Amino acid sequence: FTEGELKKVIATLVDRKERRIRTETGRRTKRARKGPKPCSLHEIELTVSELGLGYESDETVRFKYCSGQCIHKRRNYDFVMEHMQLNNGSSEKGRRGRDNVKKDKTRYAPCCRPTKFEKKMSFFDNKERFYTIQNVSARA
Repeated sequence: FTEGELKKVIATLVDRKERRIRTETGRRTKRARKGPKPCSLHEIELTVSELGLGYESDETVRFKYCSGQCIHKRRNYDFVMEHMQLNNGSSEKGRRGRDNVKKDKTRYAPCCRPTKFEKKMSFFDNKERFYTIQNVSARA
């Protein structure tokens, strides 16, 4: 390479790097401007077994949760959220609403804790025994 050719190559590489840095910074800044998502109620379908409360049932229920760690008295809701965090939702994929949980990574904190819970959730286990449990799912 001649000195002139090397200068052109270096200038081209520097220009590419500068453009790449500007683009990445722009993306980061845009993401930062959006800020955290506000606390809201979400809903997914799970089997009773996937709730992590020790029941073996293939029956599907709708579980509502708030996106946001609590130091208050632990309820069934807290056990389910802890189970979901440890297991990242579930190994099964494709059930409606499941993908939203994976993206959200199931976080909860005192600022985003439900103030009301569904009073009861009833289901049959795999041995056809009927159960009713309380304070599992959040409600609006």
